[in-house]
Amino acid sequence: MTFAVHRSDEPTAKQRGEAFGRAMAPQVRHTVAVYRRMFDERGVTVPADLPPHAEIDAIAHGAGVDPGFLRAVNARTELLNGADECSVQGAGGLLAQNWDWHPDLAASTVIWIVEHDGRWFATATEAGMLAKIGLNDAGLGVCLNILRTTADGGTDGIPIHVLLRTVLETTQTVDEAIDVLTAARVTASSAVTVATPGDIAHVELSPGGANVLRGAVGAHTNHFIVPPRAGTDVMAVESPTTHLRLDVVRTQPLLDALRSHDGHPKGVCRHVDAGDAWIDQTVTIASVVMNLSTRRLHVAAGPPCSHEHHEVTLPTRSSSGRLASTAAR
Repeated sequence: MTFAVHRSDEPTAKQRGEAFGRAMAPQVRHTVAVYRRMFDERGVTVPADLPPHAEIDAIAHGAGVDPGFLRAVNARTELLNGADECSVQGAGGLLAQNWDWHPDLAASTVIWIVEHDGRWFATATEAGMLAKIGLNDAGLGVCLNILRTTADGGTDGIPIHVLLRTVLETTQTVDEAIDVLTAARVTASSAVTVATPGDIAHVELSPGGANVLRGAVGAHTNHFIVPPRAGTDVMAVESPTTHLRLDVVRTQPLLDALRSHDGHPKGVCRHVDAGDAWIDQTVTIASVVMNLSTRRLHVAAGPPCSHEHHEVTLPTRSSSGRLASTAAR
């Protein structure tokens, strides 16, 4: 099985969003339905004052869903307060992540490739959400780990998935990405790993301010490596495997780490725990490996112990400098 791929080259955010919403309407509607149930089961009240967003609202219009609710979906990290999910490894020009989240959202997952103004980016995300894990034409890769502190709360900052889109769309170097991330006001904690060939950083975002980790880094899970600047690290205590998974992704070769069942069923390669209630279920929905030097993207549509990584065809520049959709090399 592979995920649906949608390619956008419309000149405006509104046109791009509407085209995506029409083409991916079943997936967007599924995303909305799953998050409605999640919000209901968590007792989350969807804010009525989330600001309009041209592209999110256009996706909603194209798919025939409520724009206000789709804005809330893009702020799901802020509203649901995080979960124990995801393991990231980066080294030698490679950046990889197992994205762990609710198994029902596998049916919403898409690869979205956007070409605009002579540049491109690709992201593996839930249909209707602006971005998550991704790679752009400059060889800049982005990964995400959810963190949580006692200082988290509110929706008056920039939603992390909106911020990830800004990084993919506007930055070309690790330094530029760090500038964008550290300038943003956030209300939920996250670790954003940004890398180019030969450079990598983890930016641990939280309401108290950002930690920027450079140098001998290259792995992250769901706890702060440097203590948060405000509040206390919740996941360091409550996550059953975050410390074990960090050791795995720090010490094992990349594919071995992604397929590791240490801590099963909540290892790096995550499987549904039969004892979990529906709202607490998680699984590795996608395993993503990016070669930043060659701009190659490989995605497994499920736990990588039993699902192969398949290459996604990305744009590349022709000798004239124009973009052409050919197999990445």
